[in-house]
Amino acid sequence: MIKIFKATAITFAALLTLQGCSLTQTNAMGNFNGVIEWASGTTEYVNVSSSSDFLTFSGTGFSSNSVVIYSRIAGASDNKCEFYVNEPNPKSRLVLCGDGEVRLMNSGKTLNVGRLKIFESS
Repeated sequence: MIKIFKATAITFAALLTLQGCSLTQTNAMGNFNGVIEWASGTTEYVNVSSSSDFLTFSGTGFSSNSVVIYSRIAGASDNKCEFYVNEPNPKSRLVLCGDGEVRLMNSGKTLNVGRLKIFESS
């Protein structure tokens, strides 16, 4: 089980890195290393931790001008997607798939879908 999870995480990180571009960006939160382009037309900047265990958002997208942290749910991933929860609001979840697809969910209902792009470090 642990070997499968590690392989999934490594594959997920590699796929996301391949989709990125070679830029480093800065926003009110400081440095971020990725962006989600939502189907609703909004863009959300995100910092993906080096372990991919945490996603930190800051800006005017779905996080409403505040810092929001999503933590990976241990043992909940499958071979295609990783699942994250907003600890203060456990009904709010993100699903990230190896192809970069992102789903924002609340109480099991999909609120928005998008595409995550990770920027390469220089």
